[in-house]
Amino acid sequence: MSIKLDFRRLRYFVAVCELGSFSKASEFLNVAQSALSQHVATLEGDLGVQLLLRQPRGVSRTEAGDRLFAHARGVLHALEQAELDVLSLSRAVVGPVMVGFNYTAMEAIGLPFIRRIASTLTEVKLRVIEAHSEIMHQWMLSGQADLALTLVPPNDDRLEGVPLLDEELVCLGTRTMIGDGGPIDLDEVLRLPLIMPGRTAVLQALASDAQVRNAIAAKVYLEIESAVPLKRAVSAGLGVTVQSAALAGDEIARGELVARPVVNPSMGRTLYLVSSRMKTASRAVVEARRLMIDVVREAHATGRWPGRPRDALLSSSHLETR
Repeated sequence: MSIKLDFRRLRYFVAVCELGSFSKASEFLNVAQSALSQHVATLEGDLGVQLLLRQPRGVSRTEAGDRLFAHARGVLHALEQAELDVLSLSRAVVGPVMVGFNYTAMEAIGLPFIRRIASTLTEVKLRVIEAHSEIMHQWMLSGQADLALTLVPPNDDRLEGVPLLDEELVCLGTRTMIGDGGPIDLDEVLRLPLIMPGRTAVLQALASDAQVRNAIAAKVYLEIESAVPLKRAVSAGLGVTVQSAALAGDEIARGELVARPVVNPSMGRTLYLVSSRMKTASRAVVEARRLMIDVVREAHATGRWPGRPRDALLSSSHLETR
């Protein structure tokens, strides 16, 4: 099979997509707009599909353009990483690292991880993405993320998911709504106004039993996909949610929310560190992985991320040297 993609044209195409117009991309790349347009047209001709819709005020991507854009960003990132990784053998750790966090992970350790990278890997360019676990898997497969913390194991052999922590799920609510401490039966939770993220995969991470999952889904009266608005709604007394206590560590510490373990049945889920089997990790990614393990370990040790640590969290040497 002959390769029809030219790296320079891919770079031009990505720039047009990111900046939203040929004129802005032309100025950014210092390439004549007519030449830029011709390169993209040639790319479309080589592939036999239309990638961009030309409009008076810019461009928009077709479905084919969306797919190529996702792949192209991953390819260009991999090339940049490869060059910097080879150069870094004779100097400090450098290069880009893209890390994906599920919403709980971002709330629990996002800021400590960013601070650790900034203070110890000063020449690493960090990019942080926050999304649901299944979206993180897609970003990993397309090469747009190097590492991800997810609550759903990857179901693709091209990705490796190492379990770090088994966490207990709790009912989060105001003291007025759910009282103080102690376990709470799921039946009692389901009699309260329930606020949850709406994605099916999120509910699958909460409960492996389909009957329990369906019972929760049937009682949700408000769906909020983002962690911060969800916590604000619960703190305002609009309802309760079933999540990890790590999602609301600050609110629990301030007394704004109470966390009660859900029982009958008890509920839990596992945190996974996901990496790619498709490529060799750069020094920057290896170091970022090591720091990620350290930060999760510290969050668990201090009680910020309650749960039962897995072997990889207790001894991360095999992760640090992969």
